[in-house]
Amino acid sequence: MIKKTGLLVVSLIILLSVSSLAQTDEKSQNSVGGIKEIGSGFQVFPDGKPGNTLYQNGKKIVSHQDLTLHFATEAPDGFVYFGTDEADEPVLGFAGNDDATFNALDGGYYELIANDGKRKLYRLSGDSSIQNLLPKSNTASGLVYNQIDKAAFYHITKGETIEAEDGKLKYQYTFRIHVVKDGDSKVVHLPETVSDFKPKLRLNWIDQNTLQFTLSNNQKETIIIE
Repeated sequence: MIKKTGLLVVSLIILLSVSSLAQTDEKSQNSVGGIKEIGSGFQVFPDGKPGNTLYQNGKKIVSHQDLTLHFATEAPDGFVYFGTDEADEPVLGFAGNDDATFNALDGGYYELIANDGKRKLYRLSGDSSIQNLLPKSNTASGLVYNQIDKAAFYHITKGETIEAEDGKLKYQYTFRIHVVKDGDSKVVHLPETVSDFKPKLRLNWIDQNTLQFTLSNNQKETIIIE
């Protein structure tokens, strides 16, 4: 009788231990340090730990020893990812084609120039997601920040061959200018378009609310943006 009771106690201890280990393992998968599903097929492991790794469908995307990585989004030639450094400052980076360039701009904005020439602009939005400022365009460029509260950029809406004033045929580009404000995810698309014979439009801020653009013939015009 004593032997049976002893066996029963031992069995009960083993069952409780296995149950406890299972619960501990389950909790670790749903807390800091566990694998975390972050949507769109992306995962991060260990979650919330410096030097962790981002995956897509189990395939490694990127890992940085000095960053805690949080999530990523697909981009031309690769992925744009979000992490925080040792000072808990936000950082966007790019992982993918080595021939693509990813540049940090003023105001927390970033420019991606893909190997095939596609141009994208990104920032970290207020809800801690990566925002593609103009997802339907591959020519977003020229971003300038007023060092206070807003940025402006342009994209090429079309290109066409026209007869210029001198009678010669020239290729003309049409641009549209856009404005984004700090703390606001909305992109304001200015109604006016600008035309020029060069594929780049020079933008600069005269003051907090006055944007100037310069054409290839050095003609300058200003737009007031409140």
